Amino acid sequence: MYVTIIKLLLGLILLMGNYSQILKTREPTLLDRDDGHWYQTKFDDVYPSISTILSATASDEKKNGLKNWRENEPAHQYITTQSQHIGTQSHKIIEDYLSNQLSLEEFDLLPIAHFNNLKPYLENISNVACIEQRMYSDKLKVAGTSDLIAEYNGELSIIDYKTKRKPQIDNYMYEYYLQTTCYAQMFHEVTGHKINQVVILVSSEKNTRQEFIKSCEDYIEPMTSRIEKYYLNNLA
Repeated sequence: MYVTIIKLLLGLILLMGNYSQILKTREPTLLDRDDGHWYQTKFDDVYPSISTILSATASDEKKNGLKNWRENEPAHQYITTQSQHIGTQSHKIIEDYLSNQLSLEEFDLLPIAHFNNLKPYLENISNVACIEQRMYSDKLKVAGTSDLIAEYNGELSIIDYKTKRKPQIDNYMYEYYLQTTCYAQMFHEVTGHKINQVVILVSSEKNTRQEFIKSCEDYIEPMTSRIEKYYLNNLA
């Protein structure tokens, strides 16, 4: 019995390594552009990121809400810059932790606090396939970078982590569900392996941690519709 379990584990490790190798061989290049994130494939196709598409096709209510916040918050540039800095450092800490290369000396206190806050959820992660993996889909004509592809509670998942100022509710996460579902579609197109689960882990400055686990099947159609809307608007 133990021999069988060991063989299964070794097979799984080899499989995860193959996923990473396959994805690396066709990894696109992130382009330096002012109109969002764009990627160029090794075949010279240029695709917008899924985050760029979702931002361009967001509802008027969401766009106006962001516009009003910027107009009424004098420190909006500072808050945005700080949030990006905290998010970048928090991601790097988690990446180093998952790669067994963690040293906290170079990081600020708040990102470290976010990491410690999320650590109970990070313990659910195993068999890491890819970290910060750039991917694209010729079928959808879209690209992006997934934070993490690994098993979460034993199921291969697209995993994303967020740092927020306040706790989140499910509705606030909707765009992230579309984004991570798109990564799952890219992964399937390249490797032939279907990912059914996306996981969003959120740490807030209010010392809360949240775990959002969703089925990709619920978000494939709306995600595809947003991509189609983007291309229809840009062809018009």
